[in-house]
Amino acid sequence: MKRVLRLLIQTIVILIIVFFLFEMSYRFSIIDFYKAEFTHLNDADSIESKNIDYLVFGDSFSATQNNYIDFLRSSTNKTFINSGVQGIGVKQVNTFLHRRIQKYQPKNIIYQVYVGNDLIDVDHLTNYKKLPLVRNIYWDVSDLFLSSSYINYKLGYFKSRIKQINKTFNDERFSVKDYNQRSKLYFESDSEYLYKSVMTGGNFENRYSIWITELKEFVENIPTDVNIFIVFIPHCSQLNSFYFNNMRQLGAKFSEENEFKKIGYDFFEKASLDVKQYQNVIVLNPLQQLREVDAKEKRLYYLNDPHLNKEGQEVLGAFLKQELLSNK
Repeated sequence: MKRVLRLLIQTIVILIIVFFLFEMSYRFSIIDFYKAEFTHLNDADSIESKNIDYLVFGDSFSATQNNYIDFLRSSTNKTFINSGVQGIGVKQVNTFLHRRIQKYQPKNIIYQVYVGNDLIDVDHLTNYKKLPLVRNIYWDVSDLFLSSSYINYKLGYFKSRIKQINKTFNDERFSVKDYNQRSKLYFESDSEYLYKSVMTGGNFENRYSIWITELKEFVENIPTDVNIFIVFIPHCSQLNSFYFNNMRQLGAKFSEENEFKKIGYDFFEKASLDVKQYQNVIVLNPLQQLREVDAKEKRLYYLNDPHLNKEGQEVLGAFLKQELLSNK
């Protein structure tokens, strides 16, 4: 019995040491953890380039097929390196920022913000009364250990490969049943999380403080002669009543509808003011353009997923093309 106990203790100690080393490797980007994703998003020639025009950081809005970066590549003569990674936020970006800047020496940097979840990426939502215990524990642990987001991302990838899950979804009409599961979990955890994200109110004030501190670290680690464009992608519910009412069907609650739908919403305005001190930072808000096209021409977000569809990515790309060229 003593031998078994001793072996168990030794195993636990070894696992703790391994995880600690893994966490440190991730935090200090000793290994390029996202090399596979990076290679997939950039062609071989661009990967070997130097002094590129634009280096782009973002989450799944940037690291998807037919994204706004592909649009900019095809419609301008500028060089773009896409360093987007699904499921990450500014904390994770700060771990490999220096590695990318050092290699590509960019003239400009684009940082993509998503209003729908960037604030909960720095301090995850938990609700031990309503959500599964494992989900709550994971979200709490991920706030302490950055590498857990990478582990979860990889596990999700391999899980989908093993089960051969068809990643396409029924998008012919909105359906509570078919809607993105993670979004529904967020609303179950806090029905006002989306409203609080846009308005940076309630317990999201502290989340915003953490987020803006990380964003300032991002900015301050970039040479001052490099232009930084911070583009805020709005949540679909900010565009019009169609998406807004869909979110209500999912369980979302909004205290002040008019304030929530303002073009100059609190999250954007507050961040713009907080980075005003940096002369090389330009903050961009494509909400008006997305709203106008979605209302008059076509839906720009998937009906059962919170991401931009192909048409939405093109509208965002056209907006950025105009803004980037006017600020060259």
